[in-house]
Amino acid sequence: MRAPPIVMLRSNDKRGRHAPAVEQGGSPRRGPGADGRVDVETAQRIVRDAVVQAMRRDEKAVALVRAKADEARRKVARHNLLLGAGVAAALAAVAVAGVAAYRSRVAADALAREVGLGRAPAARPSGQIPEQVLSGRAIFEQNRRALYVMGYKLEDRIGGCCSAFAVAPDLLATNAHCVRDCRALGGTPIVTLNDSMGRTRFRIVAMSPHPGYAPDARGAGSPDVALLRIDGAAPHTVTLANDAELRAIGPGDDAYVIGFPGRLMDPLSPSATFLEGRIGRMTGLDGEAATPDRAVLIQHDAVTRGGNSGSPIFNQYGHVIGIHAAHIDDEADVTIGGRKATVTQSSPFRIGMRIDLLQGVPAP
Repeated sequence: MRAPPIVMLRSNDKRGRHAPAVEQGGSPRRGPGADGRVDVETAQRIVRDAVVQAMRRDEKAVALVRAKADEARRKVARHNLLLGAGVAAALAAVAVAGVAAYRSRVAADALAREVGLGRAPAARPSGQIPEQVLSGRAIFEQNRRALYVMGYKLEDRIGGCCSAFAVAPDLLATNAHCVRDCRALGGTPIVTLNDSMGRTRFRIVAMSPHPGYAPDARGAGSPDVALLRIDGAAPHTVTLANDAELRAIGPGDDAYVIGFPGRLMDPLSPSATFLEGRIGRMTGLDGEAATPDRAVLIQHDAVTRGGNSGSPIFNQYGHVIGIHAAHIDDEADVTIGGRKATVTQSSPFRIGMRIDLLQGVPAP
């Protein structure tokens, strides 16, 4: 017999037979038969593959949508952050502008007060400035009989609290805080004439402090002046400075205070003490610079003590320009033995109220 021919197949020979496709599970993948029909298993496989592919496409779509949504949220967050920063910066700018505007307004108001803007022009001062300058001794001798110790009589005891001086036969001037303090001591309010050996004494029948006086005001921020009405006639009265003199007061001017300081006060037989100083400056009641018609706070350096409250302040012409009211204390925080304490020291600065503040006091 004749042997059949041997056919050699190469790896790229298209005439070779293809091995049937094998699924992942190891079973061959069956396609449709010659007549185009498939068995049940093949149909299930085809449906399953289609479902898997569809799910994969849906998952990709969902992932894509999520990515787009996350990116959009990040963009919105960045936008909101920038917007919030912008709003915060705008609010900060508004706040800074508000503070700057407020400070500018305060500075402008202070300058306006200083130069007198926004006010009606002050009336021309009345009176003339005297030409004759008096010595301190002459001023004392002319006015010593117009000075009084303001005090009280409680049963058979007589006490003193302040100084006062006659501005009219039955009217004396003093401080509003003296009215308050003397009333608090009780008894009958009285005044005793200087250098009278206690023989000239009047009862105070009415006391009238300035309506603008504020006992709790810090420093000398209110008009600390008052009037007293007595039940007799004072033998002598002081001369009050006129408007021209008051508006001419300035730093370096002489200031003479005559009254009854501290331990030197003798309410039974008073004898006044003469003190000399200089004007330091003139301000408004708020302590700020003011025009001459409103500069009613007199800073001076005459060495006064407690009983000098209510004493007259004389100028070099022997006229009363103010009423001594207070002294300014210096305070310092110190540590003593490991404990903190506040030390109060008397400063050289004293405060007086310009005499024309009496014009605002109701008649007692």
